[in-house]
Amino acid sequence: MELSIIIINYNTRPYLARCLAALTATTTVPHEIIIVDNHSTDDSVPWLRSLNDPRLRVIFNPENLGYAAACNRGLAQAAGRYLVTMNADVITPPGWAERLIWHLKQHPLTLMVGPKSLGIGGKQWAGPRAFSRHLPAADRKFAALYARQSQRAKFLIGCLVLFDRRLPENIGLFDEKLVLGADDFDLALRIREKGYQLRIACDVLIEHAVHASFNRSDPAVNEKLAAASWAYFHRKWASYLQKYGWERLFEDDAPVFPGEEVFS
Repeated sequence: MELSIIIINYNTRPYLARCLAALTATTTVPHEIIIVDNHSTDDSVPWLRSLNDPRLRVIFNPENLGYAAACNRGLAQAAGRYLVTMNADVITPPGWAERLIWHLKQHPLTLMVGPKSLGIGGKQWAGPRAFSRHLPAADRKFAALYARQSQRAKFLIGCLVLFDRRLPENIGLFDEKLVLGADDFDLALRIREKGYQLRIACDVLIEHAVHASFNRSDPAVNEKLAAASWAYFHRKWASYLQKYGWERLFEDDAPVFPGEEVFS
């Protein structure tokens, strides 16, 4: 198996249906799709049980384990050489996987690659689009303008990231104490701390609805879980945050870890 795509779902059935339809239409690399449902309370579960696709497997969690633990459950079942973890509110364009894989293979020190999008912040933001708002057309424009161009990043937003078996082997899996939020920043620091890199594929453009699960879930529960997750992140990385501050760790171009070069 070339590619395993792990999708985490919690109360996002309408988005998930669009996500799966897009993946089916745009993914030509031999692949499997593993959906991990975090004990959804909408109509996700009966809808998922009704699906019949040999490339699709569904894991039904008996409770909401949080994003990181759900990713780990999916990764434990994955057979692919390359691995993707993604949200259910993402739409992919034709040829997305081949391009992300190319960038990962081209840069041996890179352990994780992410795309561009209007729904992603930081250096992954695609910027105002002065051309078609139809994703396939816009992505073709990006693919032509920035063909095989990429840039190093201090972090990647976790709505869709691609990596290979080196990441769990050398860095480890997602930290399951980060139940809602900060998991992508945590993973970025762990990757960079070990001397590896993260990279943005400038020639891949996705759509991301942003917080689809948050908006369809209990806001009080979300707030409590997010607060706990970020509090744990700040405790875990307290020494680095005190020494460098958030901007130096994640936002400016200055290196932090031994061997890092300027992020330009």
